[in-house]
Amino acid sequence: MAVNFRNRILKWRPGAYLRSSGRLFAWLSFRVAAQAAIVVLLARKLGAHDYGAFVTIIAIASFLSPFIGLGLSNMVLRHGPKDPEHMAVYVGRAVKWWNLTLVPGIVSTILIVFLLLPDGLPRLAAFAMILAEFVGSSLTELSARCKQSEGKTGTYGAISAGLPLVRLCALGGLFIASGSPGIGAVLWTYTGCTLAYAVYLYMPLRAGSRNGLGLEPMPATSGLPFSLAALAVRLQQEFNKPVLAHLGFGFAGTYNVAQRAVDLAALPLVVLQESLWPRLYAQQNPTPQLRRTGLTLLGLALVGGAVLWTAAPLIPLVLGQSFHSAANVMRTLAWLPLLQVLRGLVNFRAIHAGRMLLIGWAYGVGAALNIALVTGLVPRWGLEGAVAAAYATEAATTSVIVLGSRLTRSPTAG
Repeated sequence: MAVNFRNRILKWRPGAYLRSSGRLFAWLSFRVAAQAAIVVLLARKLGAHDYGAFVTIIAIASFLSPFIGLGLSNMVLRHGPKDPEHMAVYVGRAVKWWNLTLVPGIVSTILIVFLLLPDGLPRLAAFAMILAEFVGSSLTELSARCKQSEGKTGTYGAISAGLPLVRLCALGGLFIASGSPGIGAVLWTYTGCTLAYAVYLYMPLRAGSRNGLGLEPMPATSGLPFSLAALAVRLQQEFNKPVLAHLGFGFAGTYNVAQRAVDLAALPLVVLQESLWPRLYAQQNPTPQLRRTGLTLLGLALVGGAVLWTAAPLIPLVLGQSFHSAANVMRTLAWLPLLQVLRGLVNFRAIHAGRMLLIGWAYGVGAALNIALVTGLVPRWGLEGAVAAAYATEAATTSVIVLGSRLTRSPTAG
């Protein structure tokens, strides 16, 4: 008994956790480095206006992609560590619903394009890139979550890093071959490499799935709260882009540069959280480790905010003076990762307690609030309005989860 207890302790203590996080950190470092290189490459080559047009298209494409597959990739992550013998069954259900929701999602995206896409863009190329982003990002999420649920953190990281690395190589080749291509050529190149990567991911997913029943229930609607959560996050991050673009594509480009710099600084926090969730899901009582690790993550977020604040003036030196306003935006966004870490911690607590409906309501409130705030504040305050909306949405979503958890009880709460 003593030996078994010791082995279990060693398995879940920070040593193993940090080794797993280290492998994931290496891959996600490649991902963020590739994303950062794409930002620098396009921002310097296209300038604030055309770069703003590019990120506006990406933003519109991101809104409905979480609903492709109905969020079941997250249920694979939740059920896989508990019932590894039926992993292929859970994967099969996720792949089935990805297939069934793809066409309705594309049709819905067409409507959003006509509503939100500003004038002044090559329409056919923009539409093709939106569909490619739609398919590529959802398949990358599904494939990566399947590997994460198996405890293959290295493979999870490699799949996540693969898409931006492929895009970087394709865009880099385009600029080397043609020198200064227009925005249309950039859009078509981005489309082609994204679709190629999507096909590469889809084939092994189909091969690794099967029909049947697992020990854990996985109805089609079980993942919808996660889809709503992802939608709320996407709206917070991206809905401001098309609204800012109506003021000028340069505003969208400026905000995106600052936002991507914050994402880069928050990479260690993302890595530690993504390595932590499967371990916590596999425990009957994850509260002690959640508290210890959660306090550490919050402390790291504070340190990261200070680093962002200090480094903000470097942005126009790297990207050019057309992005001089991005330094101030970056400073105002510096503390957003702290709220995001807090949201992630309370989010896990609610999921582990089985409060899935609460998750859906909380992120639904966040999505609606973000749309209202961005629509009301950005036309008046511009970049400052977008920042205010981001903070308010994070605070409101987290508050709903915390208050809802205190008002409800679940027999599976730990």
